[in-house]
Amino acid sequence: MEEEEKKEPMEEQKAEPQEKPKAEAVEPPQPAAPTQERPTFLTVLCILSFIGVGIQVIQGIISLFAKSAGSMLMEAAESIEGYQEVPGTEYVEESLSYASTLGIVSILAALVCLWGVLWMWNLKKTGYYIYIVGELAPVIVSFILVGFGSFLGGFFAFVGLIFPVLFIILYGLNVKHMS
Repeated sequence: MEEEEKKEPMEEQKAEPQEKPKAEAVEPPQPAAPTQERPTFLTVLCILSFIGVGIQVIQGIISLFAKSAGSMLMEAAESIEGYQEVPGTEYVEESLSYASTLGIVSILAALVCLWGVLWMWNLKKTGYYIYIVGELAPVIVSFILVGFGSFLGGFFAFVGLIFPVLFIILYGLNVKHMS
């Protein structure tokens, strides 16, 4: 009986197909340094900035042609009685005289912002500082050319700084993710 028991395990071993040793899966080589992943918040800011740059370029192009259209409107407005008494008209007239210059500055500043945003998209800290220059340059040039002398000029300057300052602060919160 023992012989039968010995034969059965041998027969079982012969009956089972022997598994071939599996080749180890080869993983692709890993980069020497792990790449940083862009935070979602920074990605959203960059996309919003890409949209803002496009809007700023369009606004700059419109400003290039605003001088002639604005001059026609100002001539029509001057014929209205009491026009000179309206506060802020001198600011509008002065702004129109520099419309082409401000349009060119706006387009150039938008391109500088685009350059900075592309660098930040690639997690380069230098892009943050380039972006700051691109955002503040139009405001500074506008102040130098037109000034903030009137209430209306000061109001427009304040409103014009809301989004640039907000984005500079928000990007500043993400500088820690950049190298």
